Amino acid sequence: MLPIVNALQHDLKLKFHSRIWLCPTAAFTSIPLHAAHPFQTKADRSKEPCLEDLYICSYTPTLSALARSRQMMKKHVPPSFVAIGQGQPGTGKGKVLLAVDSELELVRKLIPTTVNHTAISGGAATRAGALQALQKNTWVHLACHGKQDPTQPYDSHFVMRDQPLTLLDIMERDIPHAEFAFLSACHTAVGDEETPDEVIHLAAGLQFLGFKSVIGTLWEVDDAVTKHVVEAFYKNMFMDLEDGGVIDCTKAAWALNRATHAVKTQVPLEQRMVFIHIGV
Repeated sequence: MLPIVNALQHDLKLKFHSRIWLCPTAAFTSIPLHAAHPFQTKADRSKEPCLEDLYICSYTPTLSALARSRQMMKKHVPPSFVAIGQGQPGTGKGKVLLAVDSELELVRKLIPTTVNHTAISGGAATRAGALQALQKNTWVHLACHGKQDPTQPYDSHFVMRDQPLTLLDIMERDIPHAEFAFLSACHTAVGDEETPDEVIHLAAGLQFLGFKSVIGTLWEVDDAVTKHVVEAFYKNMFMDLEDGGVIDCTKAAWALNRATHAVKTQVPLEQRMVFIHIGV
């Protein structure tokens, strides 16, 4: 990343803390480029800044996907927020996620009272229940298991109580006002090693389906530390709303950048860098 940073600084004169978008291809799709750490050690043994100290990084699976998301941002509707959690996925569908209910409660407390908010979990967090919630709301927080299917990407899914909620299920529904999704689940932004350029993982899939701004994960998430990132993220995301502001999904990349800085003493590096932002 050092040659890229040099070009941004010296050739393009890009100001520090500006947004940059990474559109990796081939083997680079599986590398956490946004987390590039000190490029060099100085003579006094102090380390240079990390990439996340210099710029706010987002990803996009394709340039057309980013352009389409920006175009769709011109259509704005009053925001509504739903938190969907499934910590008891059922026999054979994955381990119990003990922190899901407390994560949903944490999100509830951080959402501004001016925003319409609902939550579904436990027995209500079924395939049909989740689909209905996605159709009715503009912002969604999903806390559950995520499963990537490398052979049939559209079968990649979120684990609900009864049946999986697949990308194909979401594609077949009309979700006209989707804006933001936080995928607090494992492996939601990782593609296939065999065909790395054919990016149809869960996070990219949601962006293709209309969500303008998505946070996903590159590998397994430790639900015991995820709450620290979630809390810091939403605090930054909603910090200015007391002054009459409106929630804005274009702040997500900045809020995630601030969150990963805030939890450095609580969350190990490999669990901080697992979260990435896709979209506007």
